[in-house]
Amino acid sequence: MNRKNMTTLLSRIVLEQDTEMQQRVRQFSDGKKTGGTPMAIRFRPAAREFITRVSRNLGISAAELVNMVVEGVMLHTLTPRQATVTHMYDRFWQLMDAHRLSLTNVATLLADMNMGVSVLESRERTLDYLTTPVIGHIAALFGVSPDWFDGTDDHPVRPVMLTRRSEVADPLFSASDITAPTINLVRRESPPPTCGTISHKDDIIVCISRLKKVNGINLRVIDFTGVMRNAKAENKSTDAFLAFCETMRKAARLGAVNTLLAPEHLFSTLAGGREIPVSVFIALNNYCVFSENRGGVHCWGVDDMKGILNSEFYLSPEWEDYRNKISRHIE
Repeated sequence: MNRKNMTTLLSRIVLEQDTEMQQRVRQFSDGKKTGGTPMAIRFRPAAREFITRVSRNLGISAAELVNMVVEGVMLHTLTPRQATVTHMYDRFWQLMDAHRLSLTNVATLLADMNMGVSVLESRERTLDYLTTPVIGHIAALFGVSPDWFDGTDDHPVRPVMLTRRSEVADPLFSASDITAPTINLVRRESPPPTCGTISHKDDIIVCISRLKKVNGINLRVIDFTGVMRNAKAENKSTDAFLAFCETMRKAARLGAVNTLLAPEHLFSTLAGGREIPVSVFIALNNYCVFSENRGGVHCWGVDDMKGILNSEFYLSPEWEDYRNKISRHIE
């Protein structure tokens, strides 16, 4: 029996390719034009609605979207090595676009690596410059995984599973920061219906955002993402951690302590490290604006913010000692 599912179809595409198909794919991957007659396709209602909505959101035609998806399948299934090269180039620009950097901004940012405008305007020349050391440098600068950058991993970041609240404090403060870092704390907007244990529905995602200045370019990056398990409102250790964050903000050691609620799809994406964190926060900000316009609430409730609202009361002796230690170290 030939089952019609995606896994089987992709397998058969790989195994049943012929010489003519290989030639067509090579021509496409080399950027050469190929001939052919137009094709009309009838989509099922759900697929048609999906294509229409996604293409509208992306600002491209439905035909262009379908072509890009099919071309992606061609490259990934029939020319995996070429797909890896394409990944590097595409992810390079995905990273730059996520941080709202123009072509000239990127050229200025990477001037020390001689990646000027003439290099960046050429796909081939840009790829020539993306050596392992350069990939490592850029990945460290933007706080992403070099393995994701070079196409060997699908996750831009690997969030840290935080077993102790103090694991956040160590990467939070650095003497080299030009401005105080910002800490973003994200809870689920509502418990997921499929969540089987309370430890998951009460998670908090912790993201540390820093402002870097490189060659005169100001760059806001998220260089740490972690997940606190079982951080429910009545958890005293969570309240103490929030109190610590607030006291550090009052002392100007933190720029801000942002407490946000995220819909399940954005929360799970951020917690899983499946997208560039900055991109997730842009999407979350857009969602919050849309929600506010409809009377929605996207900030934590009073019970969740006790440690922030009454920081002196909830600051534990351990966190107070840690605060004093960090203050002495930074000074």
